[in-house]
Amino acid sequence: MVRRELLSMELLERVAPMIRVAAHPLRLRILDYLDVSNEPRTVSEITNVCHSPAAFVSQQLRILKDQGIVTCRRRGNHVYYTIANRAILHLLDCIRHTIGVRKDEIDRNTEGANQA
Repeated sequence: MVRRELLSMELLERVAPMIRVAAHPLRLRILDYLDVSNEPRTVSEITNVCHSPAAFVSQQLRILKDQGIVTCRRRGNHVYYTIANRAILHLLDCIRHTIGVRKDEIDRNTEGANQA
């Protein structure tokens, strides 16, 4: 068994703002899209996938950029966004795992209720 130590409060205080910024449904959707597409995307591409106004998507991208989670690069008239800190993607993996576990629990409970 691997013995793990508690994370220091100093470290937790440093990462809490990044987690707080990422913990927003649209920002999580943006990060998920950037991860799944695996290539830089423009605001209009992100807007189309997220079904949100471009101004709101731009605002969320700025927040993610200010926290160092995404980065952008201008090419001609377009600005392309990519994930700068790939470690944040572990958060999406945790969400997927949690949803999968909860879905399995719900399915089992539904089966049990139907058999009763």
